[in-house]
Amino acid sequence: MPGKYFNKIAAFFNSIKIAVSFIGLIALTPFNSPLFADEALFYKELNLIGGYSDRDRWVGRSDDLMNAVGFENYRKFSNDYGDYLTADLQVRLAYDSLRNSHNAWGVQIHNAWLLYKFNYAAKLRLGHFDPAFGLEPQLDTHATILQTLAMKDIGFKKDWGFGLEGSLSKFDYKTALQLGSGMGIRRRDGSFLFTSRIGTPTTQNLQYGLSFLYGRVLEVEDMKTIPQDKLLSEKAVLKKRAGIDGQYLFGPCLFKAEAAYGENDSKKVLGYLTEVDYTVPQYQNWEWELQFQSWINKLGESASADSTLTLGTAYKLSQNTTLRAAFSHDLNQSGQKEEDRILLQFYYFGA
Repeated sequence: MPGKYFNKIAAFFNSIKIAVSFIGLIALTPFNSPLFADEALFYKELNLIGGYSDRDRWVGRSDDLMNAVGFENYRKFSNDYGDYLTADLQVRLAYDSLRNSHNAWGVQIHNAWLLYKFNYAAKLRLGHFDPAFGLEPQLDTHATILQTLAMKDIGFKKDWGFGLEGSLSKFDYKTALQLGSGMGIRRRDGSFLFTSRIGTPTTQNLQYGLSFLYGRVLEVEDMKTIPQDKLLSEKAVLKKRAGIDGQYLFGPCLFKAEAAYGENDSKKVLGYLTEVDYTVPQYQNWEWELQFQSWINKLGESASADSTLTLGTAYKLSQNTTLRAAFSHDLNQSGQKEEDRILLQFYYFGA
């Protein structure tokens, strides 16, 4: 689909800023307001992470996680026919240890969306949410050390825009048209992102899906909404993707896999991930994870591949508090020497 078509709806994307203000107004209105007589959940969040790398020495973040404190405000509205509107706002104040003190702090808006339900087959989503591609929209990875392919594949896990989704008798579907900007609300060089996924219902033990992606995507240096994250280039990257993903719950084991193939401008790219999670039957607060992930930025050049093997564990101290640890080994790293890394994490998420 030509990028110039999306310029015709640039005015709609400008209205997203108004929608964000509306989402914030809903989420931050006091719980005892008569406007909000339905379900309202407010959670506090604390993420502490650090470790050691034989390449970078002491590290205070992972590739996707930073030390942060924040909240999530989740609300549902209903009438005589059931719930019809859901609002979610999740915000963190984060510290990036790789930046100097002047640029280290930033506000991250992760979720900021409204979901209006016409019926079970059609729901309209507006705001900041997951693109409809791969495993990421099926999982909650905002606090886990082990991640999906999303950051290497698209460049971010959330984007601003609108989408249509629903459940049909044999499958679920999601589709989204977004800015292609990630954390920031902006368009440059005709940027946009169109994604679509169709898959089996999430209630099944065996789940699988097929995804497509097309767009002009902006590449950024960091993960901040305020102040706005910096662009690596004013020129957007034309991305085309087809992807498959699957999950299978078998006893105490959860198997996950995904693969994506396509182009970044004229360069062929390929990524794949396999993971198995094992919950200890006698101690169900304790879980082990083993993941292999590889991303090839230019097929045919071995030096362009990033491949990582990670062994992780997680223990729930309580319903709200989780301790995590992970050891990762880079089998090969594009443009850098191999690295071994150990990360420890304390995570709290509760009312």
